[in-house]
Amino acid sequence: MSQEIKLPLTEGQEKTLRFLSGYMAEKSFPPTITEIQKALGFKNPGYVHKILSYLEKKGYIVRKKGEHRGVRLTELGERVSHARRQPYLFGSNEKS
Repeated sequence: MSQEIKLPLTEGQEKTLRFLSGYMAEKSFPPTITEIQKALGFKNPGYVHKILSYLEKKGYIVRKKGEHRGVRLTELGERVSHARRQPYLFGSNEKS
């Protein structure tokens, strides 16, 4: 049963989804909460958890509770993130 979930994404959710997709394509494993927080410039990890919860409820990702790198894109998340993906320079928010 291929049910497509079409729920709009906020700017933060879309940035996070694109980041997840690009990170996993480049490194072959998902990022940690801290890596997402730092790369996207979010002020606290609680905000990342909140965004991931919404992405999961909307059907774009699944998370394995208790796993350090437990985020996976769903088929919908893959399709949407590939359609919207722009090159992302990892570490571009890091200070020299």
